[in-house]
Amino acid sequence: MKTKTYRFGKISCKAYMKTMGNGYECGFHFGGDQTFVGNFIHAKEANQWWTLMNKEIRKFTGKYWVGETFPKTWYKNFLKHHLFKCYYNYLDKAFKTYNRSFTTAFNKDYRTYSRIRRQKDWTNTDKLKLRSKAA
Repeated sequence: MKTKTYRFGKISCKAYMKTMGNGYECGFHFGGDQTFVGNFIHAKEANQWWTLMNKEIRKFTGKYWVGETFPKTWYKNFLKHHLFKCYYNYLDKAFKTYNRSFTTAFNKDYRTYSRIRRQKDWTNTDKLKLRSKAA
């Protein structure tokens, strides 16, 4: 488990990353409230998000600083929305990578299937179809 503690005036904030079942969870507590949580399957992605999340927290609090009398709940929601925006942007980039690699793999397999299909002399009676129950 990784943790990083931040101080926001008198409020203690904590970022964490821990294993959760077969995956990983990255989150952020603002005071005692859970502000953000994100789940990952792969450790590599969780570690990348952990690094990015902590960088975004530092950038956000440096850019959008407030005084002692400012409403903390509004600021907490502002930070939460920023973290979720960054989280989904990160996921979009990760999913594009997956989509690209799976599309490439499918196209390669499809070309191989087409080549084999031309070489073999299959008829309609040779077709194997997926059925819902084995008979």
